Amino acid sequence: MSRDPLATGMLPGGLILGSARCGSTLISEILRLYPQILSISELFSTVGPNAFRSSQMSGKRFWHYMSQPSAALSKVGNPGVAPQEFLYGKVENPTHDPWFCPPILAITLPHLSRTPDALFDELAVRVPSWQRQSMADHYRALFSILANKCGSRRIWVERSGGSLVAAGTLLHMFPEARPVLLLRNGVDTALSMRDYPATRLAIWMWRHLRPLGMDLLDPHHHYGKGRIWPLFARLGNVFRLQRIIEKRPSLEDCGAFWSSITKAGLQALNGHQPLVLSYDLLCDQPHQEIARLGHFLLGDAPDSWLAQAASLPQKRPSRQQSLTPQEQAIIRQACEPGEQAIQNWLAGRGLSNRAKDRGAFK
Repeated sequence: MSRDPLATGMLPGGLILGSARCGSTLISEILRLYPQILSISELFSTVGPNAFRSSQMSGKRFWHYMSQPSAALSKVGNPGVAPQEFLYGKVENPTHDPWFCPPILAITLPHLSRTPDALFDELAVRVPSWQRQSMADHYRALFSILANKCGSRRIWVERSGGSLVAAGTLLHMFPEARPVLLLRNGVDTALSMRDYPATRLAIWMWRHLRPLGMDLLDPHHHYGKGRIWPLFARLGNVFRLQRIIEKRPSLEDCGAFWSSITKAGLQALNGHQPLVLSYDLLCDQPHQEIARLGHFLLGDAPDSWLAQAASLPQKRPSRQQSLTPQEQAIIRQACEPGEQAIQNWLAGRGLSNRAKDRGAFK
């Protein structure tokens, strides 16, 4: 087996770490506008149960994980249930079935290219010939190719919803990557989780599989890393995924799930110095916060990029307005452990929650 010539170079990297439904899609859109940044959107999340395999593997096996359609992904990511996030559903004359497409085509390649099918076909020829290596090195080689195809990008930055769960794994796999911690008001994040199919499924798994020894948030066996998750994905029909994603979780479960993700992710970040971004503050002060992001990742924030990117954040009304006072009390209580963990974590690093200080969390 051969090593692709671009696999020998190592691009610097970046990781956007968040709880899911915390505004990270906006960060991908902002980064895509920076000509020197390769914005990798939702690759790890769409590869799903196979995203963080620990063993060495051939290029053929790696490409199988990138390209084999998944029944579970087709349930939670398709043009019907996630029309805004599922980008392949917007591709004209797609080669693959948008309702059952390869993971890397669901979001990642359409985010980078207007001709994602052509890019997919090129990768399908090159990647399977790669030699055996770690999955992290396969990802690096893939990012190198994409960076070259997209105009000699200088750094890759991956952003997957819920990546805070895998923070420890990602920082171990990619020690060269610069981490960015994205925070958002816990109640609004939890309420957004309640209305999104993928996070409804995650909340159900977290609530119902832990008694069976399958902890979605376990730092060593979390989703995408533990050996059990590929089996669970294959048995998806047994658990009636469609019924699960159609039902709203309770407010208490949504808030408790957000708190658990937040606490686990912050613990994994101990010993690291991520850039801390607030989604709420990003909407209030887009120029300032986007400039901080650019300087952290590449040491620069060009005026032309700032002018474009600053128009993207749009402040939305809080979802809390739709709740009764009793419902607000329930979800705020469930989110309190996560909010307190954030305050303690920031205080331990001499930082403050600037968004909360400015009233953005009220």
